[in-house]
Amino acid sequence: MKEASIIMKGNAIFDGTGKEPFQGSIVIRDNRIIAVLKDQSPEAYTGPDTKVLEYGNQLIMPGFNDGHTHITQGCFFEDEDFSVNVLSADSKEEAIQMAKDFAESHPENEWVYGYMVNNLIWADQTLPTCHDIDRVIADRPVVLQMADMHTVIANSCALRKGNITRDSQSPEDGIIEKDEKGELTGRLFDGAAFQLLDWIFSPERDVYLSVYRKFFEKIKRLGITSASLVAPFAVHDDPIPYFEELEKEGKLTARIMIYPNISEYEKETFAALRAKYQDGRIRVQGLKQLLDGVTGVHTAYLLEPYTNQPDTCGACSVDLEEFRVQALEAIKDGVPLRVHTIGDRAVREMLDIFEEGEKLYGRQGLRHVQEHLETVDPADMNRFAELGITCCMQPWHMLFDLEGGDKGNDLYGDKEAAVGKERAKHSWPMRELLDAGTVLSLGSDYPVVGIEPLNEIYGAITRQTFDGKPEGGWYPEQRITMAEALKAYTWGSAYCEGCEEDFGTLAEGKLADIIVLDKNLFEVEPKEILDTKVVLTMLDGNIIYEKQ
Repeated sequence: MKEASIIMKGNAIFDGTGKEPFQGSIVIRDNRIIAVLKDQSPEAYTGPDTKVLEYGNQLIMPGFNDGHTHITQGCFFEDEDFSVNVLSADSKEEAIQMAKDFAESHPENEWVYGYMVNNLIWADQTLPTCHDIDRVIADRPVVLQMADMHTVIANSCALRKGNITRDSQSPEDGIIEKDEKGELTGRLFDGAAFQLLDWIFSPERDVYLSVYRKFFEKIKRLGITSASLVAPFAVHDDPIPYFEELEKEGKLTARIMIYPNISEYEKETFAALRAKYQDGRIRVQGLKQLLDGVTGVHTAYLLEPYTNQPDTCGACSVDLEEFRVQALEAIKDGVPLRVHTIGDRAVREMLDIFEEGEKLYGRQGLRHVQEHLETVDPADMNRFAELGITCCMQPWHMLFDLEGGDKGNDLYGDKEAAVGKERAKHSWPMRELLDAGTVLSLGSDYPVVGIEPLNEIYGAITRQTFDGKPEGGWYPEQRITMAEALKAYTWGSAYCEGCEEDFGTLAEGKLADIIVLDKNLFEVEPKEILDTKVVLTMLDGNIIYEKQ
């Protein structure tokens, strides 16, 4: 019998399979689990150098795996000297004033950048324009990013700095909005917004390293041992060299699965990239694309018109036929795709492309993922499992939409106002998708919301805001269980990434990526989930964080 490096003992071990917790031991040698014991003593694995850790009724489980992030951008959001969070603004005037206050306190900043603008909580929900900002700050470039992360408003100085003029044409994947006279409004959507953000997120090398170090220090305290980084990365520099440097420093405290934009795909180059980064802490696993926008600004692609703007169904963010050709080429080459599909029309269009790919090239065992799935037509619910398409969803997004509360006319929250009650019944349909046999991953889409996994878990099982609204949950028939939510945040994400043989469950042979929570989540009231803390994080069999 091999002597263990570490033995973890407890009364509540959740192994990531979806089964209820059990009493037992996890036996670790070096960086892997060598045994999971339920009904036997670990004494046979215990030697003079074995470290035995006892956790009683605290919950031992696999490390969290955030299935969908834009951490490269989020790292800069965390730096209070780089940007200002204006989520608390009650009006566009207040948001602009907060940007002005930030500008005055940071005269050395080249850009004045505010994020998390949430017009949906304002009495007047009209988006600001460049003229609104110019009246307050005209001599420095100012960019305000909406909470949807797909829309920015820039003042005239920022537009000039970004070389955006009245003659500029909208990119294929976005919109440069102009008024009826053809003049810029300062509002940029999707790809047009990302082009301007590239100017902002182009700091010096030392700034990159500094914000990345801070971020990885943070997430180890949250129990996140793996995460998918999906395009758009929203920063100018390739993040991989920085992650490699952090790994050499011993500061890369999580496994990062990377998905570049499909527009950058070239078969030989990408194949070489995947071969180089296939089994370490940095892995290139596939490609990503946005197919539509978001319902908050009516850019998500719907089958039927918006309830609160009946003259539009939204639209694709890309030329659908061009993307279809790109997607099928990648599928032919055996490359997994992750595709942003929020509206029910976008969901269906992507399912059709995946179905065509299977007919042409077979299933191939590729882990294709559709992201967000905020509204799904019931007719498409069974197609995911039938086609082997997995789903990654973000419950905290739902809670964010629910903050709008009662909209009147028997409508609740911003999603329901946008799509109406019948379609809202199938919004964030986690229960329906699981019941249909779909593999579910959970994640944050950080920095659209925070990266705290337990907030997502709470949202998945309650479908209520953090203050318990609406009573009983929003369409509570779509709630999932604690076991299902934790499985989705561990094994489900690893499965979507094609990494479930390495991590995601506590089982013999798996990498020892393990966390301990101070409460057994299976025995607490929902509100207590939000107060639960991580007491230990282990990566590769090494304890990288212990709560003091």
